[in-house]
Amino acid sequence: MSTTRGEHRTFLTAQLLLATLAWVFYPNVTEAVDYGNEVTVLIEPRQAVATSLMSGRRTIPLDAHETVISSDASGINAIVVTSRRLLGFSSRTLSWSETDRDLNEKVLERRLLPTFSVVRTNKHLYGFRGANGIWLDETLGVRETVKVTHTTDYGAVFVTNERLVGFASLLGDFSSKALGIHEDITRLDNEKGLIIVTTSDRTLVFGSRLSGWDEFE
Repeated sequence: MSTTRGEHRTFLTAQLLLATLAWVFYPNVTEAVDYGNEVTVLIEPRQAVATSLMSGRRTIPLDAHETVISSDASGINAIVVTSRRLLGFSSRTLSWSETDRDLNEKVLERRLLPTFSVVRTNKHLYGFRGANGIWLDETLGVRETVKVTHTTDYGAVFVTNERLVGFASLLGDFSSKALGIHEDITRLDNEKGLIIVTTSDRTLVFGSRLSGWDEFE
């Protein structure tokens, strides 16, 4: 039996109500935590240095011809973008981790949030998760371009000309949802740990407690 748009909206409202109730009774799950800046990062000759109260100084060597493009820290994580790598430090694991970039890959955007960071290039989307100190990446299509980057304390959503790509601060890999040829994004909202994307055809929900995307037509 078919389901009406009104019934879908009612179900969506119920889902958002459940998320709100979870926030009320279990605020540590969905409420943004003020971590302060647990990490500082600086660049010294031939090395990057992260400092935190728990770890003290932790260094990672830089190659002789490796140049630093940018470095910054927020909350429990720090990232350093170099001419060939992405370096990430986690105050939870007390260690550095790295991922190589492709040859001629250009860094277009980076965003640091208290528990994670994302870096966008012309070829990939990269996410660094401060909770466990690992890098994840998602390859962009040959003709795929990112139109909007939307971030909250819980995760990030990239809107491209082909799909939606989500990255959560705690669990899972990058998660994508294809967009229709004539499907337009009309609205982006935040609701208690959820990122809600409204298009001309449907409503899609992404959040740190969801396994990927939920869809409501």
